Amino acid sequence: MKSKLLYLLAMLILGACSSPKYAYNFDYYDYNSGKKAKKAEISASQELPAVNAQQLLASNDDAMIVDATTAQGVVAPSVEVKKTYLQMTKNERKEFKKDIKNYIKEKKESIKAAKSTNAMDNDLKLAAIFGAVGLVALIIGGDVFWIIGGIAMIIGVVFFVKWLVRQ
Repeated sequence: MKSKLLYLLAMLILGACSSPKYAYNFDYYDYNSGKKAKKAEISASQELPAVNAQQLLASNDDAMIVDATTAQGVVAPSVEVKKTYLQMTKNERKEFKKDIKNYIKEKKESIKAAKSTNAMDNDLKLAAIFGAVGLVALIIGGDVFWIIGGIAMIIGVVFFVKWLVRQ
């Protein structure tokens, strides 16, 4: 009786393994496979004019509305002058170097702080590994596995206590 059940089970497993790889995706069909993609064609009359964002008003109409008061009083924004390093004076270069060094130091400190909070301590990792090995060995059972599991659990507890002492 057991052999017939095993043969039936083996035939079911072989039948399941011999099915097509993507049988779960049998109802998928790409409806756009035969169609060509439409290109968006914008004619010269449809191009949008360049307008300042402060001048635009909301409207339901297709036409663009520009407020006359803001259009007349628009002042060009002041452009910040950016100097290259070679154009700077000696004092400006010194200040620039100090700013860069301070920025890099702040970044390094923030990265170290993030790594120290996110990373597990080595002793805690070892405690987790030995604890997991010990627990699995105890679950498996048997004289040899109980001994191995007990020893691994003791080593895991030692690493955990060592980690707790440092905290």
